[in-house]
Amino acid sequence: MRCRRKYRGRGEWNLVFAKGYVTGALCPSCQTPEENAEAVINEATLDYSKGRIDDAGRFVVEPRI
Repeated sequence: MRCRRKYRGRGEWNLVFAKGYVTGALCPSCQTPEENAEAVINEATLDYSKGRIDDAGRFVVEPRI
């Protein structure tokens, strides 16, 4: 998103969401420490394996229990 590198299927890339829609992706080199911390917190608290797309096309995830 910032450096315009193309995702090649490896590395710790983070998707950027706005109101449930994917608006971009950040390569590991472009992520700020705050963005990296947010990604770690999200991964620990949200279950992406149960993610789904709702009727409006938004990505919805469930909290980890």
